[in-house]
Formats: sequence, structure tokens, C-alpha cells
Amino acid sequence: MTPEWLPCEIKKALFIRIDRIGDLVLSTPALKAFKRYFPDCELSVLASKTNRPVLLNLPYVDNIITYDYSLNIFKKISTLRRLRKYNYDLVIDPYCDYELKTALIAAYSGALIRLGHASYGREVFLNLIATNPENDQHFKDLVLNVLKPLGVEKETSIPEIRLSEAEKEWSLKWIERNQIGSRPIVGIHPGAYYESQRWLPEYFADLINKIDEQEKFAAILFHGPEDICLVKNIKKMIKKSLPTFVSHDLRKFLSLQSLCDVFICNNSGPLHLAVAQKIQTISFMGPTEKVRWMPIGSAHKVFRLDSLPCIGCKKGNCKVITHDCMRMFSPSVVVDALIQCNQ
Repeated sequence: MTPEWLPCEIKKALFIRIDRIGDLVLSTPALKAFKRYFPDCELSVLASKTNRPVLLNLPYVDNIITYDYSLNIFKKISTLRRLRKYNYDLVIDPYCDYELKTALIAAYSGALIRLGHASYGREVFLNLIATNPENDQHFKDLVLNVLKPLGVEKETSIPEIRLSEAEKEWSLKWIERNQIGSRPIVGIHPGAYYESQRWLPEYFADLINKIDEQEKFAAILFHGPEDICLVKNIKKMIKKSLPTFVSHDLRKFLSLQSLCDVFICNNSGPLHLAVAQKIQTISFMGPTEKVRWMPIGSAHKVFRLDSLPCIGCKKGNCKVITHDCMRMFSPSVVVDALIQCNQ
């Protein structure tokens, strides 16, 4: 039910999330909460070409509109004009960083209510302002708090991915074709957006060798097209070949990831996708803000050196060169954590 003090009834709403995959999956509790409070509202999400597959099969998302970064400026303007024709009553922009692109999209939509944060001048393009995020707030809660001015209370649900039966069947056939067997499956993903967020490739290789020596687990190496050189380097250092999945198709990645008993990765999108699929995770966190990007729940092991003076620097490359926040965790301690996960 639309609060009486809002200037119009909310029949059509647009939620903007054109950034990274992890950001979108951590926004699904907010989408679910919005639909719970406004069940008759048609909820659309403007997503990027990369992250839009996260939203498939979610019952509380009515429409997905794709914002393609690869298009030229004229085609992007055409997309924005199409948004304007939908006559949205409300546009929600949960972004709170310095880039103004999403605030401009909100303004251009022509929606009567434009909700978002008053940061870096974004308030010029918005007319309903959310409280600025606190430093000790998880990203999921940061997005949920944007909805408070609409009367939406905090949602306790965790991020969510929903697979179709056909997707589940495809992943089972992949496991069968690759002769994985019946041992617990460990997914390993060595990639991350920034170099400073990555555990060392030689450590990943040593970890894979140690897992193979254990003979208790079956490992699958996951990576994206952008990680090809990284994975080639890792494969040169491992003793035996192992099944490898290149995630050109995010939905196939998700369906195969869902069969993993444990997922080992850096603090990146695949980590939050695993959490959304209720998979135990082991991850490495260095320069990232701890509270904002921790995996949600108690079933996860995070390797992080809080005692380092430079921890949480948020730099894309190690400013002190040593990369100690990643280098100081040996593969042996990760294997110990993996064994504990399986007990």
C-alpha cells in the first residue's frame, strides 16, 4: 500500500543496478522487501548485460531491462528514451558512490518520485532522499536502507538465486560427463576484479595439489574469460589435470556452482553468489572493507589479517608492494579449513 504522504500511487517502479554481479545479488533482499510492501506494483530492474542473469526466475521481479555498456552513446540514449515511455511512478537508485550515471538515469526517467542517496551531488537529480550509509553497515543493509523513506522496514532474508529444473539437470549432466564421482565437490575460483583482491596463483596451485593428495574431495576450477592467463599460470603448477569450467554463461556457472559443497574464492562476485546458493565458502579478504563485504552467515570461513596496518586500504594494487594481506595465508591452513567444513 502506498503511504498517503507520497505524491502519487506507486503502480510502476524501476530499480537501477547496472554495476557488478555481487552488488546485484546483494540487492535481492531489497527487491524482495519492496515487492512485499508493494505487491501490486510492477517492479522492473535496470541491470547490466553482465549482471542481469542473477535476476532470472525471481518471482518478485516483473521485468528486466538491459543497460549494455558496450553500446555507443546513441543506442544508450535510445534505451533511456524507452525508460521514459514506461511512465514509472518511482525510480530507486541505491548507488552511493561518486559516479552520477545512475542518478542521471533516474532523473531522465521522468518518474515523479526519484529515491536515492544525497552524496557527491546526487541530490540534484533526486527528490526523495535516503539516509547516507553508516561505515559499519553491510552492503545488503545499505541497499535495504534506501527503501526506508517508502516505509519499507528492514528485511531479514538473505540474497537469493533461483535455478530452473532444466538448469539443475544441465549441471548434473556436466558432473557426469566430467566423471566427478560421489566425493564432496570443492569449487575453486581464483579470479577477482582487482589484483590486490586475489590470493596468489602459486598458492591456488599448491592448494589444488594438496586437495588432490587428500583424495577426499573432487575439485572443479572455475574462471571467467578475463581470467584465462591467470588460470593458465595455475595449471602449469598443478600435478594433475582437473575439470575446468569457463563461465561464459552466468546461469550455467550458477547451476554448476550449486552442486559444490564448499566454494573457495577471493572476496568477489562468485563469493556472494555462493552465499546466495547456501554453499559453505572459504574466502580471502585483503583491501576490502570488512563489515561491508563479509559473506552473510556463520557457515563461512574468511581469511583476513586485521592486525596489518594497511588492511582495508581499498586499493586496486598493493601500495606497500608486499601484498601481505594475501601472501601470509598458506595453502596448508586453507586445507585445514576445508577439512573442518566437511566434518
